[in-house]
Amino acid sequence: MQVFRIAKTRSIRDLSGTGAMLYGGRWNRKDIPVVYASENRSLATLEFWVHVPLSIQPSNLSMACLDISDDIVVEQISIADLPKNWRDYPAPPGLADLGSEWAMAMRSLLLRVPSVVVPDEFNILINPKHPDMNRAVIPSVESYMFDRRLIRK
Repeated sequence: MQVFRIAKTRSIRDLSGTGAMLYGGRWNRKDIPVVYASENRSLATLEFWVHVPLSIQPSNLSMACLDISDDIVVEQISIADLPKNWRDYPAPPGLADLGSEWAMAMRSLLLRVPSVVVPDEFNILINPKHPDMNRAVIPSVESYMFDRRLIRK
């Protein structure tokens, strides 16, 4: 399985989950490290942009392709299991509880969650504390530049 993430070049190989641990996210509470990734490059792009104000034009970005062994168990949360307001912003706190409980239980390395931006596509949460974390490797990192048309005002 391949998943993708965009980050500042200086931290693109950091799979510790520190950013999510410091600030929390839709699928994790503060103090719970997870790494957010997407199943494809285009979703990774959209997910990045919904978290960056249009007034900021980020530079020095990279996209990492992570290879994860195909025999790794992938747990999944389906839309049918979520509350009706799961796409709200800010996110309902119950979602962070779901992801945090998954991470703390150490049931699997990966949790497949629906994207709020494109609900029929999925993001992948990676548990950096899971014993199988060594089976997620970054074979390639590419310099990443957005098409400027995405940031027109």
